[in-house]
Amino acid sequence: MKKAVILAAGKGERLVNGFDFPKPLKRVAGVPLIVRILRNLEAAGVTDVGVIVGHLGDVLIESLERQRLNLRLEYIWNDEYDKPNGTSLLKAKSFVTEPTFLLMSDHLWSPSLLTAVEAFPLQDDEAVLGVDYNIARCFDIDDATKVRVQGDRITAIAKTLPFYDCLDTGVFRVTPALLEELEAVNGESGCSLSQGVQALAKKGRMHVANVGSALWVDVDTPAAHAEAERLIALYGSTLTPAAIPAAHAVAGA
Repeated sequence: MKKAVILAAGKGERLVNGFDFPKPLKRVAGVPLIVRILRNLEAAGVTDVGVIVGHLGDVLIESLERQRLNLRLEYIWNDEYDKPNGTSLLKAKSFVTEPTFLLMSDHLWSPSLLTAVEAFPLQDDEAVLGVDYNIARCFDIDDATKVRVQGDRITAIAKTLPFYDCLDTGVFRVTPALLEELEAVNGESGCSLSQGVQALAKKGRMHVANVGSALWVDVDTPAAHAEAERLIALYGSTLTPAAIPAAHAVAGA
């Protein structure tokens, strides 16, 4: 059994404000974001997916139930979807009982990125994040989450880091250890995923996997949406070109 959990509870106001469907159902080149992600997970051999739902969750569930996917989907409700994404992940505590992919519902990526993250030798009390060292190709550097590393370990992560080595692609492989750190920092206003990652990093147990030339795009604004459609037109639905032209950029997370 190979598992993944997808954070899909938020409002996504920069992309779908005023629409009657949640952000994961925003179509990119005719296919909803989350369906593209699920198809790639299916192709990668993932069997069980926990989808954390919240804002317009009923609409999302109804849509996914109409899809033909060879996956076991478990819907995990988050009624605190106005809080940061770390609080959302905590709702999946009973689902994340072993090494599990953690994905954002608005990030598209090529299968080779997932392969790079899976290949990292992960211990039971660790987690790993796929990172992109090709900073120059980032589509929206201001919105990207920056990562500072020492060897294969994270030392700092935030959108506002003044000095950094690579960028967060939004693709993780986590263990219950990350959720334990989130529980420790969670409060009345919730907690962010980056807080949990930083806490695990302080213990030397938060690693990075270099995703190399793998393409990825964070679709959270109209401009990023247009970029995602451009990349799909160029490289196909799996964002897998035969050769990646140096002039083409990808979007940041």
